[in-house]
Amino acid sequence: MPSLDNLVTYILTLLNHGLIWVNKSGIITEFNPQALVILGVPGQDVRGRKLTEVFPASRLSEVLTTRQPLVGTKVQGIKGAIRVSYFPLPEGEGNTVIVLEQWDTGHDLAEIYEALLAELPLGLAVVDKEGKLVFINKYCASLVGWREESAVGLPVAQVLPFSRLFEVVTTGRSYLNPEVQFKGQRLCLAEIPLKNKSGEILGGISRVLPQEAILQDNFKDFYHQFKIMENRLLLYKDELEFLQENLSPWVAIQGISPQIKELKKLAARVAQGEANVLLLGESGTGKDLFARAIHQASRRRKEPFIKINCAAIPENLLEAELFGYEEGAFTGAARGGKPGKFELADGGTVFLDEIGDLPLSMQPKLLRVLQERSFERIGGRKTLNVDVRIIAATNKDLVSLVKEGKFRLDLYYRLAVITLHIPPLRERPMDIEPICRSLIQKFNIKYMLEVQGLSPKVKELFEEYSWPGNVRELENVLEYAFNFLDPEDKLILPEHLPPTFPQSISSGGFELKKAVALAEQEAIKKALLAAKGNKQEAARLLGIHPSGLYQKLKKYNLNEG
Repeated sequence: MPSLDNLVTYILTLLNHGLIWVNKSGIITEFNPQALVILGVPGQDVRGRKLTEVFPASRLSEVLTTRQPLVGTKVQGIKGAIRVSYFPLPEGEGNTVIVLEQWDTGHDLAEIYEALLAELPLGLAVVDKEGKLVFINKYCASLVGWREESAVGLPVAQVLPFSRLFEVVTTGRSYLNPEVQFKGQRLCLAEIPLKNKSGEILGGISRVLPQEAILQDNFKDFYHQFKIMENRLLLYKDELEFLQENLSPWVAIQGISPQIKELKKLAARVAQGEANVLLLGESGTGKDLFARAIHQASRRRKEPFIKINCAAIPENLLEAELFGYEEGAFTGAARGGKPGKFELADGGTVFLDEIGDLPLSMQPKLLRVLQERSFERIGGRKTLNVDVRIIAATNKDLVSLVKEGKFRLDLYYRLAVITLHIPPLRERPMDIEPICRSLIQKFNIKYMLEVQGLSPKVKELFEEYSWPGNVRELENVLEYAFNFLDPEDKLILPEHLPPTFPQSISSGGFELKKAVALAEQEAIKKALLAAKGNKQEAARLLGIHPSGLYQKLKKYNLNEG
């Protein structure tokens, strides 16, 4: 039987491929952890079980009959499509090695283009609208004596002295020269502008080929191979779109609590409409996950999703970032100007994170976009119309900011057409276990370990802890633990946790929990009093979902009358 220490197995494991060995009776004799992750049964010991029990879609019986390899078959797994290859070992051994590969729906189409074009025997270079190289393939770089990594980011004229790309992206006119002289070479040069669907120039592309290559007999073969690659790219594109359409956008949001189930159901319904959405919740609760899921579940899913962190961009740059600028609008403005995020998101969704930190001076300009769906670039006279949906998020109390004069009331009403409250982790402790399970699976792949879960003590500590940093803090604590696990460790123990994490429920965790509980009870009583017993209004005053309030009333045995 093959050893898990052999080089091929090691390399395939590094590439996140799953490996399973079965005997001639279809019984699993060996496997690596990644195989179980791909099949959706992480942490189990499947030795001695029939392959069909853990992988019903297997075509092993066919391979055992023909004893011929079966490469690249595709089946639908729990987490999406799986590529499966079967390699029968010599007849005397009677074993078959099965290689599993999760089809990654996260690949950007640009990465596929780059991978296909990197080794192509045709010089290719791409520039942005300022004439700086953003991509150059190996063939083109070797023609001019540069390394790809050194050339990217430089002005095109510095790397390709014969290029007219800067003129192409400035004027929008293509350039063709069938006989360019460069260091004793005769090159055929064709350069064209790259434009978006509205005709705006985004950059340019240069195609370079020595005349000798064109005159060679094998150029037709090269052209044939190029067409094959183009068709393969179209197949990849179709497959990528199919997988994205069939993968639920809500998979990334883990949780089994009534609050999260109801919130996902409500968000899925909201996604079908066009109304602006305001996501409220503490830091680390997953507001960005909900924003992305709403976009992916909407009719806009094939258009851009652009995130803008209103707290991370300096106030003096924010307007240019949102609305773009024209050439000469201010000192240092790029030649040709620059489109803003709203312009780039046309047809899609703009996610305004940390909207509570939006400067007061920018709020009227954002309000205009929401009201009129139009704006002008800085220094421009032309009014640009956009079709975007706004999803905003904040961990601040916008109503209080309105009262303090720090946030416009009319903007608040425009943003909060639909408001979704994401509850903190301490209000839904039953979600801790499924979230941990998902994160452990993720870190098992990253750190090549076989952790099966939390020890009973750690589970108890996690359920008692208040998690002020919410899911983000939980993820950080687990990743810290993975860095201190030994390969043979199967459970996360208290000694693996950060030294700052409470190690004793009786000292720290319990006292903190008790203090939080007393404070919550007092706040609920005051809110109910102020709302005159109206629980919907009391939940609004507390900044929590009504279902969360009902749970707390039951938990603390408070009078619901």
